[in-house]
Amino acid sequence: MGTAPFVLFGTIHVFSLALIFAIVIGLPYMVNRSSDGNKDIVTKVIAFLLLAHAVASPYKDLFILENPYHWKEVLPFHMCDFSEIILAWFLLGGPKILFNLAYFWGIAGATMALLTPDVTVGGDLDYIFFFAGHGMIVIAVFYAILTLGNLPTLKDAHQVILITVFILLPIIYVINLILGDFEPYGIDPGGVTNYWYLMAKPDGDSLLNFFPDPPYHILPSLVITVCVFYLVYLPIGIKNKLNSR
Repeated sequence: MGTAPFVLFGTIHVFSLALIFAIVIGLPYMVNRSSDGNKDIVTKVIAFLLLAHAVASPYKDLFILENPYHWKEVLPFHMCDFSEIILAWFLLGGPKILFNLAYFWGIAGATMALLTPDVTVGGDLDYIFFFAGHGMIVIAVFYAILTLGNLPTLKDAHQVILITVFILLPIIYVINLILGDFEPYGIDPGGVTNYWYLMAKPDGDSLLNFFPDPPYHILPSLVITVCVFYLVYLPIGIKNKLNSR
């Protein structure tokens, strides 16, 4: 396992991004050229891998790492945790609202996480799980688009913004408050429960570095989130506009 400090857009980071991009393009290409039976199998395998990662990741954090996380840090409340679970549900036959949520959360959230990962060491077990989880979200979203033929509408974008900003965000904020601080554990110095990074900025370099200190970073974060959601819908809107002519 690697022990060198993580370097943003260093060799291992660029390699990880290139590998994910290759799978995003290559997997739908291969599956689209195969039978419907094979497509069903691949769809179920992707769903299983998403669920397997959702279960294995907190287990790794608590029981495998030499310096384990506190249990308050590994509950499945991060946006990307939600994305894994609802994507698996959708691929196994769930309603389209699950895809809509995963599309905006995945393209906006998981992609940003891959570009500016909250990791400190390049190539260790934490790094592998981080990129595997977020990478699978992006892969699954594009698989649902390019192979299964799903696309969100502008109405879907409005609905996802409503659910994310006005329903889930206040709930997650309250969960952070209820769980509160956690004591030092092993060499972990302790800290604050920080789902959705509402209570503190991530350790790694990210866009939040340019925002005010918590909790005042939440308002500009919301503005950026809404803008990014509309931005990731923009290619679909342009495509629909051109097709309607």
